[in-house]
Amino acid sequence: MRCFCISLLLWFSTVTHAAIHMSDQFIVDGVPHDVDSSPLAKLYASDEIQLKLQNQQRCEAEQNGYKGVWELKGQQLFLNTLLQSNCNATTASIDPQLLFSEKQYPLKAQWFTGAIKVPLTDKDYKHCLTDEGSDETIGYAYLAMVYEFIGGELVQQSEQLVTENWQRPRSNCANVPTARV
Repeated sequence: MRCFCISLLLWFSTVTHAAIHMSDQFIVDGVPHDVDSSPLAKLYASDEIQLKLQNQQRCEAEQNGYKGVWELKGQQLFLNTLLQSNCNATTASIDPQLLFSEKQYPLKAQWFTGAIKVPLTDKDYKHCLTDEGSDETIGYAYLAMVYEFIGGELVQQSEQLVTENWQRPRSNCANVPTARV
């Protein structure tokens, strides 16, 4: 009984402190898509952003404290706005002068060189059996439209299989069913 109570207490503590993640959005042809990464991370490290936003209201449960709304206009990437959660399911716009020398949005994202991946399918999680016989997730794969930018300008757009592996696959992975999320 004591172990059950401790387990229950630990479970509640992880649930109450779980991060609420506000995914960045990437708008293409007027259609918004949630994306896992933020082009802003190429300009500032996470702790730098937190320092610049330290006087702004911030939800403690929020993972990164902001949500970027990005848009492809012509061949250029723009930051339409940065939003900040106030823990009540509402958001407020972050003043662009806190992070940029500009006074208003939208901003050309000339600093961004990298890729934005828009998922086209659900993530297909790869599982393996451990030596003890339990199921272990080792990574995932999904089909995505990948937009590649140099200096904020679109240079390539292609459909790609995106994979993320946390561990090297074992020989006993083939017989374990995958899960789609």
